[in-house]
Amino acid sequence: MLIFVGMKSSLLSCLFFLLLSTTNVLAQRYWSFELHGGTAYNIPLPLTIKQSGYPDIKIRRAQFYSEPFISPYYWDWRFTKYCNKHSFEFEAIHHKLYLDTDHPDIQRFGISHGFNILTLNYGRRFRFFIFRNGLGSVLMHPENTIRNKSYPEGPGFDIKGYRLRGIVWNTALAHQFLFLKNRMFLNTELKATFAKGNVPIVDGKAHLNNIALQAIFGLGVNFAGKNTISRSSGKTTIKK
Repeated sequence: MLIFVGMKSSLLSCLFFLLLSTTNVLAQRYWSFELHGGTAYNIPLPLTIKQSGYPDIKIRRAQFYSEPFISPYYWDWRFTKYCNKHSFEFEAIHHKLYLDTDHPDIQRFGISHGFNILTLNYGRRFRFFIFRNGLGSVLMHPENTIRNKSYPEGPGFDIKGYRLRGIVWNTALAHQFLFLKNRMFLNTELKATFAKGNVPIVDGKAHLNNIALQAIFGLGVNFAGKNTISRSSGKTTIKK
């Protein structure tokens, strides 16, 4: 377990350093920012709730829905540094979970403000597509009532209501449509996130597993100073 934690910390530190690193060679390096909307489907997976003084609640196939087009909305934003065909990124995804599987001891179980996925990614451009993978954690805002015991959740946007829990893997395939002299682009992307974490409840915790299949669409901008971005054969470069 200590080895795994050490490997995770080393990977995150390495990605963070590469994301912030600078260079004097500007010919093929630039930054971008993207903002997306999207939708998600959650694959049914086991959910186990452990509450002190009670038997465990075990749901073999817990089904969650997300309501991405109802406030608070689904969103995804990403900062990226491109280096030739490689990219180093920080991504935040506002995902939501509402339990849709009935159980007599569960009055309510949701994470709607939200199930925020935070990852550091590495991407690689292959001709006209970008393949990216990332590792991170989940900043969650639990809202639940188990056996009529309501977890103190706060108003929804309070800092005290959020908990950083678990680990998440983010993998995606994207395609960009450039316009305005390649300064801006439309991004279309299919992604999957694999998350595992403990959700706090009154006198206990819930062991949550989530695999979410997501489709996102949004607008991005490339920052290249006084240089001009160009692309040929799937390769993006900056010309002075």
